[in-house]
Amino acid sequence: MAGGLHVDEARPVLGFESTVPRRFVHRRAVAEVFLTDCVASEAPDDFVLGAQWPRLHGYYRSQTGRYDTMLLVETLRQATIYLAHTRYRVPLGHPFVMHTLRVDATPHALAIGDRPAEVTIEAHVGDQIYRGNILARFSVTYVCSIDGTEIGRGVGTASVFTPAAYAQLRWGGSGPRIIGTPVCPEPIAAEHVGRSRPEDVVLGEEHTPNRWTLRVDDTHPVLFDHPSDHVPGMLVLEAFRQGARAALAQPHGDIETIEVTYHRFAENDANATVSVEPDPDSPCTVRVSVEQWGQHIASGRVRLLPARFRP
Repeated sequence: MAGGLHVDEARPVLGFESTVPRRFVHRRAVAEVFLTDCVASEAPDDFVLGAQWPRLHGYYRSQTGRYDTMLLVETLRQATIYLAHTRYRVPLGHPFVMHTLRVDATPHALAIGDRPAEVTIEAHVGDQIYRGNILARFSVTYVCSIDGTEIGRGVGTASVFTPAAYAQLRWGGSGPRIIGTPVCPEPIAAEHVGRSRPEDVVLGEEHTPNRWTLRVDDTHPVLFDHPSDHVPGMLVLEAFRQGARAALAQPHGDIETIEVTYHRFAENDANATVSVEPDPDSPCTVRVSVEQWGQHIASGRVRLLPARFRP
């Protein structure tokens, strides 16, 4: 692993008895906090984190008897923020902006057992850039396992801003604007994207084949766990996943790979379009983009587990 991180039998045992404080992972609901512990390794930028997953999550769930890969994605998002706050002294209240994220999962290793999963996450923080003595940009690589079996890997990059710098980045010199009513059209049929409830669908009307309006429901208790002045990154990734399922006609397809580059903020109250293009050379892979006002908001790729490997 990057940074020379390795399993050391002498390192402290991770605890899975309670979650970390929710403020360190930017969550309001305790039920949405998955991290439980963090210990340092011998190398200064290497850490081992613990997380626990419920056997049935209210939103991130699969119909295939496996843990949802998006649960892994959200756990790594939390780990990134937690490490910055607790190990690199980023002050609470400093906003984070995610630039890139890629997660490669091993769905076969994600089978749900008879107890909540205890996930071990080996993390290496690199590429640190500081403004003064405050961390401003960094990358994190992850290797994740359950009971000693690797379940996936991830890598991401993020920036951290002071509140004043974020306001300048977000709004420019004009200052914050009043945000209007979010764009939340009627959803497409939930069964097309593996959902049982219409309110959990993030794709609205289909304009042309494989092009949908992004559905932004700011009352959703998971995707909008707390108020946001823009479309949350996890909502964008859920649109990637649902777009892949709809375009490939695989409503219960588990994610093997999901990767995204965030180009700019997406406004809640303006139409955004989710476009999916199947990869002719890989039947289970699609390219996805989200556009608003003719500009790319996010772009990336999703690969679903081939049907022959599903239960």
